[in-house]
Amino acid sequence: MAVWACRSRRKSGTACAVLLIAAILAAVPSAPAALRNIVIDPGHGGLDVGAKGKFGSHEKDVTLAVSLKLKTLIEKTMSCRVIMTRDKDFDVSLENRAAVANNNNAQLFISIHANGSVRNKAHGAETFFMNVNASDEETRKLAYLENTSGELDKRIPDEAQDEVKMILWDMAQTAYVRQSQRLAEMIQEEINAALKIENRGIKQAGFKVLQGVACPAVLVEIAFISNAEEERKLNDEYFQNHVAEALHRGLVRYLKLFPQK
Repeated sequence: MAVWACRSRRKSGTACAVLLIAAILAAVPSAPAALRNIVIDPGHGGLDVGAKGKFGSHEKDVTLAVSLKLKTLIEKTMSCRVIMTRDKDFDVSLENRAAVANNNNAQLFISIHANGSVRNKAHGAETFFMNVNASDEETRKLAYLENTSGELDKRIPDEAQDEVKMILWDMAQTAYVRQSQRLAEMIQEEINAALKIENRGIKQAGFKVLQGVACPAVLVEIAFISNAEEERKLNDEYFQNHVAEALHRGLVRYLKLFPQK
């Protein structure tokens, strides 16, 4: 078309060159949009087994099983690259989990856990986003246990050093509080609808695994492994599939609300 226009209208050499270049560029396929990077973090692992169930179940095994199912769903249905902080049973420090997200330029980070409580009747699912100030005392205690579960043999940092770290971690997540809250809301809604278990809502606390992540980030406690009934569910593949599907729907809803720019 550009060549024909040059010949028929006797365009100048410069004008024809411009038309020809435009035609060539139009014929070249545009580069595909960059894939979103989603980091899935199966809680605990290795020597850090996490919460334990009455029948001998370990949180680390349940979280890995659900995480792998979620990874498969995302890769089949979404134009996303999935990075796992672990894909087998091994130790990963909380700092390194955040580093995996940041080093891979993650757009989303989801940490998957199973809850535990000294009250064996405690039950239900809840989703957290980062805030130094916990929603309530129970949430503060849960964050403390998650933050120290794999570090009991390590030297406790002095108070000043710990305070500086907390400030830096808080700054990293402050920019994403609104998005993290919306992601938490959507995931919690999907879990409630799919699993028909107690809705414990969305909450905020200073989970160390979320503090260093430079993108929207949530931590999901999918059920109580310390509750005998929910422990059985957590080990059931049908239930695990439903959890993964609910998490997947929450992610899809979020990405529609906050499309990639």
